[in-house]
Amino acid sequence: MSLSHQIVQFISNLLPLYVGETVNGVSCARSLSDGTLIVPVDELPEDETGFVTLHWQGDPNRQTVVQGVFITSLAVAKYAELHHLAQGAKGVREEIERLSQHFTVKTGETLAFEHPDSELWELVQKAVGEAGEAGVIEFLKKSFGF
Repeated sequence: MSLSHQIVQFISNLLPLYVGETVNGVSCARSLSDGTLIVPVDELPEDETGFVTLHWQGDPNRQTVVQGVFITSLAVAKYAELHHLAQGAKGVREEIERLSQHFTVKTGETLAFEHPDSELWELVQKAVGEAGEAGVIEFLKKSFGF
């Protein structure tokens, strides 16, 4: 099974947000919230990239090809929020981490949840904490001539 197919299969198991559906003989994932259809891209084993095609609201004329890890990251985040709605936000992070690890086991890929690890990011966070978001935005605007 190709990486693209593995990704779509993983998403289709995130009930009740997605459900597996066979379309034209291909196993797909259908969003139960908006009808978007996620279809695996046919890949040669030596060229596996994990891209999937999104048919927005199921419309074959409105499609986007994206890396599967990005749509899976969104799906996992929504699933974790929904799954822990009754418990509050407390368990969401743990659920995202659990599902991220499960996705890696199933596909060998990692999801996109991490903030950039850099001194610049830490500096920006510190500046926002001290000067506030509006102050940092004004400073950046003036620095870049806006």
